[in-house]
Amino acid sequence: ISDAHDVISVLYSFRKQRPPSLLCDWYGKLSEDSPDWYDGDPGAVYNPAPMYVLFVEAGSRVGYRWETAHDVPMACEVNWLDPEPDRYSSDYEKYIEELQEINGQVDIYRGYHQPPTRDECWTIHGMIEDY
Repeated sequence: ISDAHDVISVLYSFRKQRPPSLLCDWYGKLSEDSPDWYDGDPGAVYNPAPMYVLFVEAGSRVGYRWETAHDVPMACEVNWLDPEPDRYSSDYEKYIEELQEINGQVDIYRGYHQPPTRDECWTIHGMIEDY
């Protein structure tokens, strides 16, 4: 997980020099050999594993986030790589609309910019299942 920002930054730099479609569907999966990997509970209502890192876009602004690979992914907050567009730019309205959609996809991992630790995850999921 700690290497994700550096990997994404290199890919982002490459992406800025090439057509945007080149890496639009790129994602990285946390390796099972990673010290940060943990298995999910197959019987849990909300299963935290596996986690993927991928690019997200709101207007011309690009960032990345971690999310699960389920039919309805559980997403972490976005780590932005670009500054917010100027509010008077032609792109600003599209940015705000897409930003609201992106932020609306963040639920149980609100406040997390990277996957929670195993203990944090079980605490979060335990609270949800008790609810």
